[in-house]
Amino acid sequence: MRLVVTTPLHPAPGDDEAARLAAQRHGLVHVARDRRPISRVVAAAGAEGALVLSRARAVLAARDGEHVWSAGMGVLRARRVLARRAGERDPTTHDPFAEAAGIGPGDRVLDCTAGLGADALVAAAAAGPDGAVVGLESSRALAAWTGEGMRRLALEPARRVEIRHADHAAFLAAAAPGSFDVVVFDPMFRYARAEPGGFDVVRRLADPRPLAPETLEAARRVARRWVLVKDGAPGWDLTRLGLVPLPSARGAHRYYARVPALGR
Repeated sequence: MRLVVTTPLHPAPGDDEAARLAAQRHGLVHVARDRRPISRVVAAAGAEGALVLSRARAVLAARDGEHVWSAGMGVLRARRVLARRAGERDPTTHDPFAEAAGIGPGDRVLDCTAGLGADALVAAAAAGPDGAVVGLESSRALAAWTGEGMRRLALEPARRVEIRHADHAAFLAAAAPGSFDVVVFDPMFRYARAEPGGFDVVRRLADPRPLAPETLEAARRVARRWVLVKDGAPGWDLTRLGLVPLPSARGAHRYYARVPALGR
């Protein structure tokens, strides 16, 4: 999707300059709103959609309507991880992804399939103030939308999430060995299942290719500890890759497999 970056119809002071800087960050074109309907802004620029940025929100305006960025349950999950790190042992603070990934304080995490950033946000909460998370997205539109949404999220771990537009295979090929403690893959599930509202736009933008065995091997070189691969039940992609899922709760909708880093 070819995007331009603009502001709401009635921007607040500073919104236009913030939109201009956002466009520079993501290699997109900034267009002044000039009180025009968003459809006219997009059409005049010859684009397919617009990233509409205010101080509080990142909105993706597409042909099927406007979509406000949200990390969804990622926000609640991150708060639960923060509570657990603070010493709360309520079972409701358990997060299957965070525990499967085994992320600890100070860890550097590479999320190769960032999407809307929910897992990246949880990883940042688990890694703590001394950790960092890099989330990769091959879709420039999705990377820009999520990156700007994360910048506007009023939750401290979001400050430690960096969303980059990059093909993960190319990024892994260029990365130094052991440069991240944990590498994470959550490929787009190829089999129909119930999804949160608004996920259809993510499915349209995201890379649908399944995880390739050679990419998994490259990730093992970059990981210092292990690679985590997520799959939807019944775990057919894990089977395709020859991976054994970690033990999970009965009736779980997500399966996880850990692959040790090369040399471990």
